[in-house]
Amino acid sequence: MSDWVVALSRGRVAEDLRPLWEAAGWHLPDLEGSRSLYFPPQGRSPGVIVARGVDVPTLVAQGAAQFGVVGRDMLAEHPDSGVLEVLDLGISRCRLVLAGQSPSWPDGPVRVASKYSRLTRQFFAKAQHPVEVVPLSGSLELAPLIGLAPYIVDLVATGATLRAHGLVEIRSILSSTARLVVNPGIWRTQAGGRSFVREMAAAKGRMMRGSA
Repeated sequence: MSDWVVALSRGRVAEDLRPLWEAAGWHLPDLEGSRSLYFPPQGRSPGVIVARGVDVPTLVAQGAAQFGVVGRDMLAEHPDSGVLEVLDLGISRCRLVLAGQSPSWPDGPVRVASKYSRLTRQFFAKAQHPVEVVPLSGSLELAPLIGLAPYIVDLVATGATLRAHGLVEIRSILSSTARLVVNPGIWRTQAGGRSFVREMAAAKGRMMRGSA
């Protein structure tokens, strides 16, 4: 019987994780069809805590869940989150990009709306380009349309949402996939935690071979 609990978010991450979960012989609850935020372990299947992606590392670091599934983008934006990244799951691929209404690189100081303040500042600092970041947690595509900021830094998978709002990609900043993270104490003291990671890695291999 599994005692492990994994924190993850609803939506694409959960959908992409399901085939991997099944390849491991585990049952992933129907997260979209339920209002529940906690699903306890059942048999060999790990339990699940449903959370926003930005909160997953905190839940793992504080011991509410032993493991978490979170995008590389979140780990890069919050490098001091207190978790260990132990496996690239290779799912939920996306990119963090700079986008605007024109494909040309901005002239002079630039105003950018993003929830990725650290990565945005880091990107423009590397380019030696002055930037002002307008912090927004959602609906970033609106910023250029309403005059809040002419540029945004946001995640894209297909780019369809950008195109729907008349925006184009200017630069790619970071490639991201979902990563398995673990509470450092679990990793240091419980051998079963390493076994869980090996099971996930083996399931990833079976899933990839099955889709080839």
